[in-house]
Amino acid sequence: MKKSVFAMLIAASLPLSVNAATHTLDGRSLTVDQLWEIAQPGEDVTISKTGWQRINAGYKAPIHAAADGRSIYGLTVNYGALKDQRVAGTSVEDEPNFTASIKFNERQMRIQAAGVEPFISERESKMAMIIRLNQMAAGYTAMSTEGAQAFIDYINADVTPLIPSRGSSGANDLSLATHIGLSLMGEWDVMYKGERRNSKEVRDELDLKPYRPFGLDGISILSNGNVAEAQNIAAVKKAEHLLEISPIIIASSLEALNGNVSPFLWHTVDTKGWPQGHEAAEAILGALKGSYLWELDSKRNLQDPLSFRSSGYILATAKEELRQAKALLNTAINHTTDNPIVNTEARDDLWYSDTPAVNALRVGDDSVFVNSGANFDNTQLAVQMESLGRALAQVIHISAWRTTQLDDGHRTNLPTYLIAKENVGGDGFANIAQSMSGLYAEAMTLTNSATLYGIPTSVGIEETFSNVNLIASRVEKMADIGYEIYAYEVLHTTQGMEIRMRDQDKQMGQGTSHLIEQYRKVVPFVDLDRTYTPDINNGIKFLKSYSVPQ
Repeated sequence: MKKSVFAMLIAASLPLSVNAATHTLDGRSLTVDQLWEIAQPGEDVTISKTGWQRINAGYKAPIHAAADGRSIYGLTVNYGALKDQRVAGTSVEDEPNFTASIKFNERQMRIQAAGVEPFISERESKMAMIIRLNQMAAGYTAMSTEGAQAFIDYINADVTPLIPSRGSSGANDLSLATHIGLSLMGEWDVMYKGERRNSKEVRDELDLKPYRPFGLDGISILSNGNVAEAQNIAAVKKAEHLLEISPIIIASSLEALNGNVSPFLWHTVDTKGWPQGHEAAEAILGALKGSYLWELDSKRNLQDPLSFRSSGYILATAKEELRQAKALLNTAINHTTDNPIVNTEARDDLWYSDTPAVNALRVGDDSVFVNSGANFDNTQLAVQMESLGRALAQVIHISAWRTTQLDDGHRTNLPTYLIAKENVGGDGFANIAQSMSGLYAEAMTLTNSATLYGIPTSVGIEETFSNVNLIASRVEKMADIGYEIYAYEVLHTTQGMEIRMRDQDKQMGQGTSHLIEQYRKVVPFVDLDRTYTPDINNGIKFLKSYSVPQ
């Protein structure tokens, strides 16, 4: 919902807040959580006064460097193995160089577009544009004010370019991000008001003036990692929700098992000392407030299988990997993956600051530099995201094992396969673990590293690869399988919990009671054998939208 113009002006002067309709980007303080909310339909952005100043300063730096006779990658010379080929003269803003720069940029937009469907979501597309705009406000991109305004126009009108999800080595998003530039030029399709539309038609409908990329607009739009960052944020947010509902699922398994609270107690976890250990354990115990597990029970085993006992530590591991991934992404969206590098607020007090090699990189002011770099290297993010994926695999692993343990009547002192007493001669859950096993295998195959694979793409130039886009899709797939495995576990836990409530008069915890109450609205108790495919798939949908009570 849009606010009045007066309210928008007031909001634009305030720090970025996910509660406002218009959010101010300053290039320094955007977070993953804020970005995720801003990328929803109806949310607008503006740039702070300081951000506009940085954009102007960043734009001028390479223009002035070119005027000094320096060859600037992507501005006066071509890319890759063609970098010795001049595309514009030293006075880039003057004709015929001005027109030559535009034609070069437009050609690069077209020839780089070679991605593979499916397209990323509209939310991810909007995120990618907001990330790049925020990085412009950081002053590192050398984008023109016209380029920044073109991004704002699309973001605030909820026009989202169709961006392929596949076809990037992770060193930059050439074949993906270029579709943003093409749509700004009116040469590629967008999603607008729920429909796929020709971008030129939409631009005309919105009365947007034509945009022609000039200067370093071209390389700044197409050769960066904003799409990869958006894809990784989407994966992280899905993983985050999976981990948010994990404690209540673990707690429900403990109640179905008649398990021990001992491994999760503060004074137990305190002796381990690992990050997120207390947070994970206390969340599990919190779901068990009021549970029968806090009472003594002579039938309770001395200790539980490791898939139960270790669940707190494994959840803590995943939560810590998630925290580190979000921290890296928070840094990434306020910095840049460009080459060349423009820095208009550079330090000038280092021991090498006054050396001839460094002085040659200055552009006018002592704090302004245009440097060659490799900021498109996303190895650290790729490695961290792979670590998150492997941690999710551990979460999936113990969930599958807990589920099989709940089928064992010797473990639970409940009927084997959790067969209800009225299901006389029935089989209960005797065979559904086989299908769960197939999904489990899918997850485990995603744990192999993908960071090193690639082929040289520039003649005579060595290459590095992070495949961070691919890794994002693997983490997202891992989280999806996590929901699927959890659907099997919750089918078992709620069955076991309900048998204990009905037949043993046991009281469940506050959190777990909420889980079973909400789950029963979509999946009924199994009183007689039936087809379980609807139950599993309804359970998956339920879990993906489930909110843990606070």
